[in-house]
Amino acid sequence: MRRTFYFVLVCLAPSIGFSQEVGAVWSVETPKVGEVGLSFGPADGPLLRFACARGSGQVSASFAIAHRLADHQVGGIWVDAVGVGAPWPATVRVASGGVFSAVRGRIDASPTTGDSQAAGEISTAAPVVKAMAKTGVVALSAISETLNPPAAKPGMVRKFLRVCK
Repeated sequence: MRRTFYFVLVCLAPSIGFSQEVGAVWSVETPKVGEVGLSFGPADGPLLRFACARGSGQVSASFAIAHRLADHQVGGIWVDAVGVGAPWPATVRVASGGVFSAVRGRIDASPTTGDSQAAGEISTAAPVVKAMAKTGVVALSAISETLNPPAAKPGMVRKFLRVCK
């Protein structure tokens, strides 16, 4: 089953930074049943979300990007300027400190607005995920944009990852 998360972020710079002043915080959700998540953003909707199925060993990451690939709709499907329909393939780079992984990902378009969200999936055994668990630091990049939130509490990250493994 495909899960898509939609987020809106207005930003003109290629590197997206955040401050606690805008009300963006890290949160972890580990319900007994269903998907678990680690999110960063305001209370009304995260800008970044990691999610996994319990025990899957895989973590999906979805995050807002400012560059809008969607140009117009054809038959209810967002397409880019040359007519290729969403989702569009992309490389997603996950970094923590000096460690990074580049994974196959995609750019989705919000069904209502056409705004872009990048998504990718990575193993909980990846060195970058282990580095993130130690430091709480993570940066995500896609199509020349980088989402660089403040560090999460490492204990929060480890709580999330324990359930994913």
